[in-house]
Amino acid sequence: MITAGDSTAVKRGRRLWPILTFTLLILIAFFFLSLNIGKVSVTFTDMIAILLKKMNLGQGFSADIVAQKQTVFWNVRLPRSILACAVGAALSVAGAVMQTLYRNPLASPDVIGVTQAANLGAGLAIFFFAGSTVLVEGFSFCFGVMALLLTFTIVSRLPGSSVTVLVLVGVIISALFQAGLTLLLYMSDPYSDMLRINYWLMGAFNTANWNNVAVVVPLVSVGIFFLILFSWRLNIMGQTDDEIKALGINLSLWRFIYILFVALIVSVSTAAVGNIAWVGLIIPHIARSIIGSNQKQVVPYAAVLGAFFLLLIDTIVRNLPAGEVPISVITSFIAAPFLGWLIFSKHKRGVW
Repeated sequence: MITAGDSTAVKRGRRLWPILTFTLLILIAFFFLSLNIGKVSVTFTDMIAILLKKMNLGQGFSADIVAQKQTVFWNVRLPRSILACAVGAALSVAGAVMQTLYRNPLASPDVIGVTQAANLGAGLAIFFFAGSTVLVEGFSFCFGVMALLLTFTIVSRLPGSSVTVLVLVGVIISALFQAGLTLLLYMSDPYSDMLRINYWLMGAFNTANWNNVAVVVPLVSVGIFFLILFSWRLNIMGQTDDEIKALGINLSLWRFIYILFVALIVSVSTAAVGNIAWVGLIIPHIARSIIGSNQKQVVPYAAVLGAFFLLLIDTIVRNLPAGEVPISVITSFIAAPFLGWLIFSKHKRGVW
């Protein structure tokens, strides 16, 4: 017998490709629109001309493009927009996976301590090495990976393998790295290092360049690819531990695989652009409200939706009349009220 809930899920499942295609087309259209929006207007014709010139094609067609447009488009807007899409997709996919894996609708990528560890690593690089970009990103990534290894080392030595144990260990690791960052801020010069650390912690794409893109996009793409590839199993991983083991699934191994790829894409993203709040928490809920709760559909749709959301926010941020502000400020203003509305609406319908 098919219930009303099952019927709704089937209908939503059938809508996946039309909705995914429509959202992807909106993302592509807005991507090119975002490259035009700004103080320096770069039309679609200008973009084609600049790209042809970079490929040493159509010299006559691109001869009239001024140097300012070339610099703004190629060195500023294009790598920044690509990075915004990659980071938005990474954080959203990570959030979708973590919420299912931890069976908690309020779970986010920082549950396992990777974000806090990456923040501390960046803070140490700024404090001791004058904020060298390469060192900031390198320290941030290494500390994020270290948090993952530390979490699983502790969990492997504890009896049982429940989600509760993993969450508690993650909270402990997060608290330790956060305490280290707080101490570092206390020791920092309030007029130099502290300001740079705090600005980095709020996230920004204003330092985006092709080196960032060359590192972030391949690693994030690999991580998202495997998380999408294994997304069908997330429907099983969302059940209780006893139910999962009864199906003959190696629970610890699969948890490690999922969290490994989540840690990879989150630490790489955080290392490149700093800490961006709320994206990994709110976008998966929006995806589920549109596409349903089947993780095989939620994970890829969250990637596209997250890329569009962060690209939209970054476009707003860099075109504010009063000047650019850290991106987490805008994401918090938008996402926090929306999450509140989502919780109350679902509670009223009896979903939560």
